[in-house]
Amino acid sequence: MRLMALFLSMSLAGCAQQVPLATANQANPVVQPAQLAKIPQVPPQIFATAAAVPDLAELSQLTAAQQQDFLSYFHDPRYADQTPEYRLYSYMQNVLAAFQFSSSTTSASEVMRSGSANCVSLALLTKALADLAGIDLRFRATYREPVIDIRGDLLLQATHVRSYLNADPDSNTLGQLYIDYFRGPLSYQGDFLSDTRFKATVYNNLAAEALLRGEYDQAYALVQTSLQQDDQFIPAINLMAVLLRRQQQPELAQQWYQYGLAVAPQHLALLHNYQVLAMQLGDQSLIQQLELQLARADSDDPFELYIQAVQAEQAGREALAISFYQRLQKKVPYLLQANQALVRHYLKHQQYQAARKLLESALEYSYEPEKRSLLQHKLTMLRTM
Repeated sequence: MRLMALFLSMSLAGCAQQVPLATANQANPVVQPAQLAKIPQVPPQIFATAAAVPDLAELSQLTAAQQQDFLSYFHDPRYADQTPEYRLYSYMQNVLAAFQFSSSTTSASEVMRSGSANCVSLALLTKALADLAGIDLRFRATYREPVIDIRGDLLLQATHVRSYLNADPDSNTLGQLYIDYFRGPLSYQGDFLSDTRFKATVYNNLAAEALLRGEYDQAYALVQTSLQQDDQFIPAINLMAVLLRRQQQPELAQQWYQYGLAVAPQHLALLHNYQVLAMQLGDQSLIQQLELQLARADSDDPFELYIQAVQAEQAGREALAISFYQRLQKKVPYLLQANQALVRHYLKHQQYQAARKLLESALEYSYEPEKRSLLQHKLTMLRTM
């Protein structure tokens, strides 16, 4: 199982906690970039005081014994002919030899003790060791096949973070040393993360996990810390709106969605989540505006496209779902889930030639025996129709 960092967006598959219907302010249309204002403020009485938030130095701290174990290996004369980056890489390969996946974001020392982590926790451990060795380290958001998990009214997005030890953006990726328990090829490379964006990611992960546990006050404290690192980090902006909706603060949630769309006007998750809130508020005009922006929005992120396609399909908006699946198929033609959904739509409307063409194209990008077998079986059935 691949380890993924958690980000949250709303799902249309029902709401565990309904927001009372109200009339939205018609003077607040969808925000455009020129209207970007300061980050919205949340009154202190909305959330209670929560436990202290750990700083990044604490999360990256190793015990004395753990530090000594690494430094003994790193400075061993047997490895004197190796570069510092390669010595760290080799040490981490030993750590990863018995590595196990864990969905929780934990400290570097806990990762070393337990031998399990998610990708963000593994990045924290790599950072702790790189700091000890004086090695430059960069993190990059990476994607393979998008994965989603729907829990009640939350839809979890998964973005993989990989640590690079010689991370020159212009260098050949094949020559780079990276730390990752997932060692397969990456179909989509995201951006390298700035220090502030990486810190924002760590705290947003912790906030998302607190929200899933129902610890809203703690989630708020953590997402606040994420936004203090990077006040334009869209997953944290989105999570803040989710938290405010859970606290039955629809007007405040709306302000956060408007702020998020001022930062990223074509962000699909924000547009969709804002539309969900508009539906709960009964604001038909806003619903229609957001529907138009959803249809026109362009995104380079295949994961966002997949989420929106799934949610549109669940909501019965077939034309919009097909549009998203088709855009997704052009970007990542190997994605089995998207191909299956499009074939399903084509067969429903007796578009057999389109379905056959799609399956033939998908086979060109499919290397896994199980997936090839499934695609070939469907293609054989289509050829007999």
